Amino acid sequence: MKITDIRSMRLWGPRNHGVGGGTAKIAKVVVRVDTDTGLYGLGEVDDFMGVREALAYMKDYFVGRDAFAANAIVSEMLYGTQAPNPAGSPQGVMPGGRIAIRMCSPTATPWGPVVWAASGVDIALCDLVGKALKTPAYNLLGGRFREHAKVYLDRSSPDDVADLGAWRAMARETVASGFTQMKFDIDFMAPESVRDVWNRSLSLEQMNRIVERLTAVREAAGPDFEICVDCHMQYNVPDVVRLLERLRPLNLLWLEDPVPIINPDSCAQVRAKSSVPICIGEMFIAEQFRLFVDAGACDILHPDVLFCGGMHELRRIADFAELNHLPVAFHGNGGALATIAAAHVGVASRNFLGLEYHFIETPWIGSYVRRDVPLFRDGQVVMTDAPGLGVELDLEVCRQHLAPGEALLA
Repeated sequence: MKITDIRSMRLWGPRNHGVGGGTAKIAKVVVRVDTDTGLYGLGEVDDFMGVREALAYMKDYFVGRDAFAANAIVSEMLYGTQAPNPAGSPQGVMPGGRIAIRMCSPTATPWGPVVWAASGVDIALCDLVGKALKTPAYNLLGGRFREHAKVYLDRSSPDDVADLGAWRAMARETVASGFTQMKFDIDFMAPESVRDVWNRSLSLEQMNRIVERLTAVREAAGPDFEICVDCHMQYNVPDVVRLLERLRPLNLLWLEDPVPIINPDSCAQVRAKSSVPICIGEMFIAEQFRLFVDAGACDILHPDVLFCGGMHELRRIADFAELNHLPVAFHGNGGALATIAAAHVGVASRNFLGLEYHFIETPWIGSYVRRDVPLFRDGQVVMTDAPGLGVELDLEVCRQHLAPGEALLA
């Protein structure tokens, strides 16, 4: 089964509750890998700078290759190969006018746009191979431990952060909708108290407002509901440690990305002084997780299927965490397609805690693909025995949200 094309489609529409509340615009990019058998697979990439250029490179480089060789395709994209290189790998100028780079990734690094594009292609290949073998994608990963994947909602903050009633209402709404975990953004919880946007600090006033607002959430959600918070890599070590001490009574599940996430030593300093588990890694590939685990810098690994290299790499990271007796939760920057892909990996990973969803207030992001059951049921992605990812595009939703200049993947 040979790859004949790699195409993508950008969808565009409203985001009804963005980071920090309010409304915004957002794009979602769907990937389709076609083959000479007529079968195709669907994937998703994020709408980041350089990703679609990397997808165009992958099309030129991998057309004609075996669609079953997902691991080899992703590995070659990220790391290249030694001379004389695999049979069928192009050299010189490719059909699209790009020059084939065979000794390393086309950017000479295994992160950034190359891995973000490879992630979407790997998702599509898992969907495709599952369809070809008439088996769910989770069976390609060794089979499932559980029949559903827990989902946690990212709520960021209400529109009016000063209104404690809005925090309580958001908590009660999440509980009532059947979910059992939610996350809020520390850096958007009290922006009115920030006096210097540059110095990575948390003032006492800001900490007081954060504690006050999270306390309202805890009181509304109840003692058994899991709450976690995200710092978005914004702060210095001593201020995060000071905040963590203040948050101790709230019994948080984790604090995420407390400091700029390029230095495992600073993250390890925070972890050493924290009673709250430290969760890191939404933009990491496997090797970066190894550095942080070896440095004792994290309690929970937090990869994203859109950024780590796709489903096979996500499963590899989960297995690495399990060997170190650490849990994984899956960051979720994607829409319905990426969420379902991550759920397939989650049910096949022993140490899986849950996966994130950002877009519960924006229905179209959860409905541009359809499956034989709803996307969520009782706060979970319910798995079926449908082959591949078990999804198809909802062409009407896609048509309604097709970005200008885009062609429908039909």
